[in-house]
Amino acid sequence: MGLGDRGKRRVKLNGSPSVDDLFKPTEEAAEAAQSEPTEKKIGRPKGGPVKPKTFTLPLELNQRLRRFAFEHECKEVDVVRAALEAYLATHEEK
Repeated sequence: MGLGDRGKRRVKLNGSPSVDDLFKPTEEAAEAAQSEPTEKKIGRPKGGPVKPKTFTLPLELNQRLRRFAFEHECKEVDVVRAALEAYLATHEEK
């Protein structure tokens, strides 16, 4: 994302700009987003053992999965893992 006219008005430099001046955030939202803690990520812990699986899905279910993952900016496999965890948590005998 470039500075655009709004950002150009906010950047005030005396003389030749340094690299840090050129890449400094120009909006408060950008600074706030950097300081907020990130959400817990869904998926397997890094370094844990894995077993590859292959599944076939009905076309409509596959389209719903792809749309959901796109809209929530995550990977399809993360959605499947979370859904499987939730399903097993409610259906496993304790």
